[in-house]
Amino acid sequence: MKIIHTDDAPSHLGPVPQAVEAGGWIHVSALFGADPRERAIPEDARAEAEQLFANLTAILAAGGAGPSDVVRVGIVMRNLQRDRPVFNEVWAQWFGEHRPARSAIESSAFGRPGENARFMIEVAAYRG
Repeated sequence: MKIIHTDDAPSHLGPVPQAVEAGGWIHVSALFGADPRERAIPEDARAEAEQLFANLTAILAAGGAGPSDVVRVGIVMRNLQRDRPVFNEVWAQWFGEHRPARSAIESSAFGRPGENARFMIEVAAYRG
């Protein structure tokens, strides 16, 4: 197993890597739309989703992968009905015609206290 890290995406505060690679698979840990340097979550849902995918792009690139290598995405949204349309628009722009498997759930209990992130994703990609 190899740890993947980039300064172009936010790091976890605890003992959690941004991602790990094993056997050609890249597993991205819980990822948020926080600015990599300031760690701030944008106030606008679209800006947060765009930052989230920028962070994902950076982590995948650090592992030698890209959007077309993504196989599955698990999504947690603070308010699924309100924010899913905006998230889906950014998703479609980022993935284009590529369609990884995905699930989405709603939860108000994720992220660090006071952060108020709308979105969190976990990703599996395969570099084969």
